[in-house]
Parts: sequence; C-alpha cells; structure tokens
Amino acid sequence: MPFLVVTGGPACGKTTIVDRIVKYFEERQFSKIVIIKDDQGLNFNRAHYNDSHKERMHRNALRSEVQKHLSKETLVICDALNYIKGFRYELFCIAKQSQTTYAVLLCDSNVETSQFLNAGKLESESYPEEKIEELYFRYERPDGKNRWDSPLFAVSIFKTNPDNPSEMEEHLPRNVELPLEDIYSWLIEGKELKANLSTQTAPISSTSFLHDLDKITQAIVKSIIEQQRNAVPGDELIISSNTNAKIKFYRIRTLAELSRLRNQFINYTKSHPVEGSAIIASLFVDFLNSMSQ
Repeated sequence: MPFLVVTGGPACGKTTIVDRIVKYFEERQFSKIVIIKDDQGLNFNRAHYNDSHKERMHRNALRSEVQKHLSKETLVICDALNYIKGFRYELFCIAKQSQTTYAVLLCDSNVETSQFLNAGKLESESYPEEKIEELYFRYERPDGKNRWDSPLFAVSIFKTNPDNPSEMEEHLPRNVELPLEDIYSWLIEGKELKANLSTQTAPISSTSFLHDLDKITQAIVKSIIEQQRNAVPGDELIISSNTNAKIKFYRIRTLAELSRLRNQFINYTKSHPVEGSAIIASLFVDFLNSMSQ
C-alpha cells in the first residue's frame, strides 16, 4: 500500500512527527502501519555515523526492512535520516516495483534547533554536538523536482524566541502544523506508481542511455584513479563537470575495485533508469561514497 519516506537532520523531531502522523491515520480508521526506524531492532547506534562501513550496512538493513514490509495493505513509514539522495532513489525504486503510492516528508530544521532538541534526550539517544553539525553538512536536501523526492511535503521545525515559551512550542515537533490531510489524501487515495518494464527487471533498450551510463561512469573512475595519486585522507575529489558532487577520499582504491563497483552500479541502474548525464554522475558519486570504507 502506501510508503512514506521521512527525512531530516539529526534530532530534529522526526519520530515525534511520525507518531502524530500515525495517530491521525488511526483516527481515520487506517491502522495497518509499520514504522521502520534507526533504533528499532536494527542493532543501530549513533556511532555508526562515524564509520562509513557500518553506516552502509545500516542502510542495507533499512532497505531490507522496507522490502520485507511493503505490501498492498500496509502503510510503511521509514523514519531515519535518509539524507543521501542516492538512498532515497533506491527506496523510490522499491515503491515503484511494489506499485504503491509514495511520498517524501522533509522535516526541515537547522543545527541550532537540533542541538536544542538533542539536549533534552537521554544520553543513549542523543548525538554529540559536533556530529549534528557534521551530519547537517553532509545532508543532501530533497528536491521536489526529482521524481524520487516527489511529492515532497515539508514541515518547518525551528527554535524561536526562548523568552516566549508558547511561541517557541508552536514551531517545535509536538505542535508544529502538519499537512496531515494532504499526506493522507495522497498516500491513501492518490496515484499509485506504475511498474514499467525497467522496474520489472527487463533491460532498458535506450542505446543513448546505455552509452551515457557507460561513458560517464568510465570517466569518473578514470578521474578518481588519476587524482587519488596525490590525495591525502580527508580530501574531496572533483571528478565531473556534470555535477557538484565530490568523492570523499579515505584511501587508495584500485582499478579492479572501482571497476567492480562501477559494474554493480551499471547493472542496478539499467533496471532503474534515470534521465540526464548530471543525474547519472551524481548518483554514481553517491554510490561510490556510500561504498567507501
């Protein structure tokens, strides 16, 4: 049935927002709801964001849980940072394969507000302040122009004047106005994503797409091989004029490793085609960054 991807910065109140959405749906007599979130049976702790390998394994676990629960009868809500656009694209493709309605909810906030809300959490559930800043820096904001971020609903969560508690509470997760009716109408009564030949695993036949996919990914691999010779850990490699995305350099990667990852990306993207060379380049960079260890 419906699939809602919730995204936003760390400790900005996403789970509180999700609880309010669930309550609204239940009041509308829709109670078949599964919430998939970071800290629910996925062996997750916030230190995973310090380790790219553990973070990648956690995204794999989130993806598997979504695939397991998504069905015609159940509302699935993925309550996590979901801050990488390439990962949101993968979730979109899962929804399309399931021929279900799909939407993205952006909990739009900032570092100051997240740090304020984080201070009220238990130590085991909170982030170090510097990690909040880092994750906001890494956050790839959804864009409703992208089909995998559409339809995009947004909620602004921010800390206002602390001298006026009632005004401040009005904009925090417990009380901020939510587009509940719009979300319900779209997910329950809206247009389902139709599986096309590509999402049903048939190979895409567009020669131009395959040519662009091969050419762009090959050029990116070549650029990485050349630039990493003089790079030091922590550098960011600018690898394509087609995108502003950058490769985060942690270690030397061999041509064999990059070729293997390139083949994985090509095989996946053939079944989930995108339009435009800039999007191909950006998604491949995201993929390589997510596979760094």
